[in-house]
Amino acid sequence: MASAARGQTLLLSIVAVAATSLACRHSGASRGDLAGPIAAGPAGDAVVDFTPRPLPETGRLSVFRPHFDRHVEVFGVLVVATPSTEAVKVAHAATVLAEWIDNDEDGVPDDPAAHAALVEGGAFLVMPATEQEMERLHRRVSFEALEEAGFQIGQDLYGDETFPAGPPHVMGRGRFDAALEEVLHLVSNGWVEAHPEALGYRPGSRLTDAMDLARGGRFRRVPRRYPEAAWYHYDDRTCDYECMAAEYLYWALTSHLGGQAFPGRAEEIAQEWECPTPELLAARDPAVVELLTDPTLSLPRVLPDGRYAPSSRAR
Repeated sequence: MASAARGQTLLLSIVAVAATSLACRHSGASRGDLAGPIAAGPAGDAVVDFTPRPLPETGRLSVFRPHFDRHVEVFGVLVVATPSTEAVKVAHAATVLAEWIDNDEDGVPDDPAAHAALVEGGAFLVMPATEQEMERLHRRVSFEALEEAGFQIGQDLYGDETFPAGPPHVMGRGRFDAALEEVLHLVSNGWVEAHPEALGYRPGSRLTDAMDLARGGRFRRVPRRYPEAAWYHYDDRTCDYECMAAEYLYWALTSHLGGQAFPGRAEEIAQEWECPTPELLAARDPAVVELLTDPTLSLPRVLPDGRYAPSSRAR
């Protein structure tokens, strides 16, 4: 199972932007491109082509070469992939990225301030084919060069954990589509920067106050044993408090949207999370549901389904 801890260990700890570095720069970011041609779809909706395109040999994007060879740009956020990563999986990750940013699919990012934070921070998703390939990239890629080029907020997603046709898009048993999680971890960096009092990962935000209830206490380090009543009890000791908050936001939001409610999933994740359905979450964790549905935050209301067709009509 993919985790926030993994993403922070492999990328975010290396190229993370400081928590306050974007706080005063939200108004200046451009919207960015949807990347790819747009054609008319059913009922006049636009269908965006997320087919990966070659990385240029010159210019800002060339910093990702030669280890990556293709890219998709979604609202100014970059997805880059290695030659061994299947194009269909790269396109799927880009589609999920568009759905997390523009959840109502009206063609405009739902949260302008959060989107601006991602663009200003040079947010990017890297897609190697496997974890082993990611480990090799860490020995070869100059992350200092990426940071100097302005790419400061990074997240990884492996091709072999990306399932365009798999759960939760199909309600059946099978491996979880990690694109839902890892892309969410990338996008949530924008939410945290734009709304630190509500969604910040440090103690005292509405999010972490809810998390402290879910864990049965405010634990800056993983306790030897969580209280019996806790329903969120991640035990990875490499995951610090802020990492725990990122993971909690992922669990809470995807559960609220029905992303964990398919056969066999509850048993698979019980060691870490005990509220896999919207009903269980509402009953046990009303504080986080109140946060997730706060209309002032413009958080996603629908689980990404791997199909993005922007329309002038919001959902």
